[in-house]
Amino acid sequence: MNGLLNPPLDRAAVALRGDGAPYALLCTLLAADAAGVLVKVPGASHAADVAAIAVALLALAALGWIAARRGAAGGTLAFGIGAATGFLFFARTLGLALADPTAIDWLMLQDWAQHYSGWAMFRHTPWAWPPGKMPEVWYPVGTSIAFTDSLPLVALALKPFSAWLPEPFQYIGLWMLASFTLQGGVGALVVTRFSTKPTIVLAGAALFVFAPVLLYRIGHDTLTAHWLLLAALLLYFRSAPSKGFVAEAWPWWLLATVAALVHPYLTAMFLAVEAAALVKRTRFDRAYPLRTAAAIFGVSAALALVAWWLAGALSIRMADSSGGVPFGRYSMNLLAFVDPMYLSSLLPTEKVLQGQSEGFAYLGAGMLALLAVVAVNLVRERRVCGVGRDWLPLLAVAAALLAFATGCVLAIGPWQIAGTEFPSRLLGAFRASGRFVWIAYYVLMLIAIAHVARRFGPMLASTLLTAALIVQMVDLSAAHERSAQKRLKANVPTAGTALEDPRWDALAAGRRHLTLLPPPACGVEAAPYLPMQLFAARHGLTFNSGFVARWNQRKTAEYCKVLGRQLADGAWTSDDLYVVGAAWKARFDASARGARCETLDGYEACVIDAPPPAGGIASRIAR
Repeated sequence: MNGLLNPPLDRAAVALRGDGAPYALLCTLLAADAAGVLVKVPGASHAADVAAIAVALLALAALGWIAARRGAAGGTLAFGIGAATGFLFFARTLGLALADPTAIDWLMLQDWAQHYSGWAMFRHTPWAWPPGKMPEVWYPVGTSIAFTDSLPLVALALKPFSAWLPEPFQYIGLWMLASFTLQGGVGALVVTRFSTKPTIVLAGAALFVFAPVLLYRIGHDTLTAHWLLLAALLLYFRSAPSKGFVAEAWPWWLLATVAALVHPYLTAMFLAVEAAALVKRTRFDRAYPLRTAAAIFGVSAALALVAWWLAGALSIRMADSSGGVPFGRYSMNLLAFVDPMYLSSLLPTEKVLQGQSEGFAYLGAGMLALLAVVAVNLVRERRVCGVGRDWLPLLAVAAALLAFATGCVLAIGPWQIAGTEFPSRLLGAFRASGRFVWIAYYVLMLIAIAHVARRFGPMLASTLLTAALIVQMVDLSAAHERSAQKRLKANVPTAGTALEDPRWDALAAGRRHLTLLPPPACGVEAAPYLPMQLFAARHGLTFNSGFVARWNQRKTAEYCKVLGRQLADGAWTSDDLYVVGAAWKARFDASARGARCETLDGYEACVIDAPPPAGGIASRIAR
């Protein structure tokens, strides 16, 4: 009688007994792992990280209890479980000190330095049109926020509020925190397409968060947004909306726009999965006709193009764009899925061809073990559970992108067995072709998780996924600890990244331009770009150098000719603060009458006291 009067409570009790212990065990495992990393690499914000990890674990426990009461973890509940897992991973690996918007010292190297310095310049410059254009960097040719890889999505949103933001201010740490949190949250939602058991959802989300390919991209913050790719997979497997094609279309349109304002590579991969999903809708779900699917995709592509234009990514014609790297140089090695490239503690590393690190796609020992289970079942039963005919468009797109990732260079380890590199302006737009392996990478992960969830009972499936996660943690433990070392540099200045002599400020007073003689495009650069660009940003000066992904070769060559003529005719101006390299110093001294030069921080800084001549360098460069 009691069962008839209150059946949900009985089901909840059964769910608690059946899934509560494995879920609690998995939470304990994540807690022990996080504690181990913090003990070895405590970091500058140790107390804050401990508190953040505790909050994430309490959230996991509370959400698990609610899911057990309901007997399933779906929708918002699953997203919360995954998001807490991603947040925990960030706190234990990188630490909250890196998310401090005023902490910039850790950013002063490699891609982070390019991205931060681009934003530092962008926030202090007047608006241009399109809004992402930045004439003040690579001056007088100019560039855009897209070509400094400074995350246009956030840069464009924050620029109107720059005056109210602290100085300095960075959003790179917060973006990576958001990316890992969303990686877990969206990953959990993808898992619910195949199982809503709380332990399976948590283990699956953790496997997506602990994916080696994501860890490998920490050094390039915009490329940590793999949650966009998982979101595409989530939309692929969702049921057809019953409220018309607009309900189907708007998530694709929104996320295509977001992806375009994050990074072009992610946009291309997202649109490829969208195309597969729309084929699935028309051919397998019979949800709407082909013309409707074409319209949905056309709007997504148009929105991506508009977003690129707004960010300034279309400001260079393909014929004028820099490149110079043959297609195939940054490709994927055929051993990519099993070659850890020094990240693994269990498997050896194979040497690869130069540039093929861009195709890094090591799955991890735990995921490889799950795929071995899939392979065994495939041989025995001639099927993969959870993978039906509706996967065919996605598998076709994944295979096509995988082929593109090889860049027409087939290599096994250090041995090239077929293909060749070749110049191509069209393909050069995505010269790091190896990155296109990511869709196949996540599809393989999803196949393994879906098969285990559908092939085995809940208890065995939870055990297998948890075991795979344990192996994954052990396999990547050394790599995680190396990444955690970054937390130690959160507020430690990097030598050579700032101009310290107070005379710089005096020389910059009343000037409009900071000019390297020569900039890197015209010879051996007179000074590294980073300290100079940060100085230019602080003083509101234009800067004729920078670190940009693409530049206008034709206009840059014209500018170099102008500088060459200046060395001969002495058309130097009092608007500029010149930093003169050793190779040009003698010719500059001979032509720049009235110049005052000082050696500051090891660089030769010069100004002209005479009034500037009519016109200027900018007027000589064809716009």
